[in-house]
Amino acid sequence: EMLKELNQQRRAKEFTDLKIIVEGKEFEVHQNVLASCSLYFKDLIKRSPRDSSRSGEKLELAMSNLTADVLELLLEFVYTGSLIIDSANAKTLLEAASKFQFHTFCKVCVSFLEKQLTASNCLGILAMAEAMQCTELYNMAKAYALQIFPEVANQEEILNISKDDFISYMSNDSLNTKAEELVYETVIKWIKKDAAIRAQYAAELLAVVRLPFIHPSYLLNVVDNEELIKSSEACRDLVNEAKRYHMLPHARQEMQTPRTRPRLSAGVAEVIVLVGGRQMIGMNQRALTAVTCLNPQNNKWYPLASLPFYDREFFSVVSAGDNIYLSGGMESGVTLADVWCYMSLLDNWNLVSRMTVPRCRHNSLVYDGKIYTIGGVGVAGNVDHVERYDTITNQWETIAPLPKAVHSAAATVCGGKIYVFGGVNEAGRAAGVLQSYIPQTNSWSFIESPMIGKRCVVAV
Repeated sequence: EMLKELNQQRRAKEFTDLKIIVEGKEFEVHQNVLASCSLYFKDLIKRSPRDSSRSGEKLELAMSNLTADVLELLLEFVYTGSLIIDSANAKTLLEAASKFQFHTFCKVCVSFLEKQLTASNCLGILAMAEAMQCTELYNMAKAYALQIFPEVANQEEILNISKDDFISYMSNDSLNTKAEELVYETVIKWIKKDAAIRAQYAAELLAVVRLPFIHPSYLLNVVDNEELIKSSEACRDLVNEAKRYHMLPHARQEMQTPRTRPRLSAGVAEVIVLVGGRQMIGMNQRALTAVTCLNPQNNKWYPLASLPFYDREFFSVVSAGDNIYLSGGMESGVTLADVWCYMSLLDNWNLVSRMTVPRCRHNSLVYDGKIYTIGGVGVAGNVDHVERYDTITNQWETIAPLPKAVHSAAATVCGGKIYVFGGVNEAGRAAGVLQSYIPQTNSWSFIESPMIGKRCVVAV
């Protein structure tokens, strides 16, 4: 009732003490009412000369930074709480409400625009919200645009946004795409929309594409043949970087860049991987080639590429970077020196350099980026041989041997040292020794404190 009465007074120009002039049209309002809804007008009225109010004259404000129609809608909302808002005027109203600090009015406009977000307008609304520092609408539009990227990529709007806005959007880790090829194609389309001006930014734009996640055949058949790429040395460097990433899986740990970081939509997560094993079938056993992983985030199991061999046992497995390395083992009574690398990016197994000594029932671990294979059973019994593998150079290097040759031991890294616990000695008995290796001096030693009880086939 109070608002209704105040609005009637406004329309009848009763008790009004402020006259706003916009586009030659006069709007008479109550200073207190307007100041209570707008921090902008509250401050403006405070700073205005008070001579007119003392003489009984109305304070006059001439404004040129909004239209009469918009001001009428703003005042109608202030006095009645009602607002006529549609897709045609929503942006204009929000800009005015934000500029003149009508916060309640802003919330109404934001709520409306959030419901109007589509693939064809979300980037424009995102840019507007950022310019107006409208955090709520900005966050909503950004999340929406990132989630429906495949649809946004097909719209004309994305080809018309600024370079900085385009890079910010396309480089986001949360960009939802199942294929990085679509990101590449969108970048090329954006450049070709105005190639005369945009081609100079080709390398800067191509850098937002996670090229290492593009399939090798696409790199060779499509990306390599694109004239924009061929004409830019910096672009070719980026493509060659991706090729090296595919061709040198053992060196990926040293090739990490923002482009090798998977987007969140790639479904990449830290997982627990089970490799092979044996299965009991009645009184018999059979070797498993299955490789599966558990995602602790959702407690679900997923199949990975199966082992590339059959009936192999007593091998050792270790993870290095994003890859898994499987070394040695025994197959049909033959001790092996093979080393297989599972590349998580491509979900396949590939042979890398063989160990210098065949072995099974050995230990493998990673220290300072290198893979160590320790002891085990060789062709003629226990081996004291220890070697390490450089994933970058794909080379093995022999280091100081174990003081005591064991197999089926446990090994770990702690405090910059490698420790080997127990195992089975040359006599086929459990050993109670604890051996320690210092990589900096390439030296092994026995730990004087013996283990509490002799043991083998242990875990640590």
